[in-house]
Amino acid sequence: MEITNPINHAAADAQDLINQSALDAVDSSCPAGSQSYRVQRGDSFYLIARRFGVSVRSLMNANPTIAAGRLLVGDILCIPMGEGRSCPVGSSAYTVQPGQSVVDVMLASNVSLRALREYNEDIRLTALRPGDVLCVPPGGDRGLCENGGPVYRIQEGDTLEEIAALNGTTLEQMLRLNPNLLPSDFVAGQVICLPTRRRAQLSDMEDEG
Repeated sequence: MEITNPINHAAADAQDLINQSALDAVDSSCPAGSQSYRVQRGDSFYLIARRFGVSVRSLMNANPTIAAGRLLVGDILCIPMGEGRSCPVGSSAYTVQPGQSVVDVMLASNVSLRALREYNEDIRLTALRPGDVLCVPPGGDRGLCENGGPVYRIQEGDTLEEIAALNGTTLEQMLRLNPNLLPSDFVAGQVICLPTRRRAQLSDMEDEG
């Protein structure tokens, strides 16, 4: 039977307290406008930047004493806040909360898994972690837009003709992009598919031809 030396055990506890105090001191050293983060196993500058919705460059600039290739478990990084993830027009940033899964995000935002995948191709949705920032399309988006085209929630007073004109397309093309909808379905609150920029340009060329 292995006998534990109480003196060694007490010394180890004391060292743990010293280490923790040192980490706490580092935590408080992050400047205003940033927050501290303890590096976990499997982390990298890229993954941490993605999780908090900041650029890798700004994360490295905020931690000039830590080399990107020498990131160690337990290192404390300062995370610049307020930069935010750049989400496509029409979508909004959503920060995953502790305990949330992709299903929780779908329920909270009323969007399909396919729609979330279209807007977050760089994030593994089945392995979300607290602090991950997702781009969430308007509620009601099923992710059925042709070629991953953008979506739009019709506002009060909008007309289909005006929406088509503002997006460089035609009424006929708008109906084709939304084959599951009747003309009478284009009312306030309805989420519709818009043409991609390339498709709008092709439509212009066809009209000129």
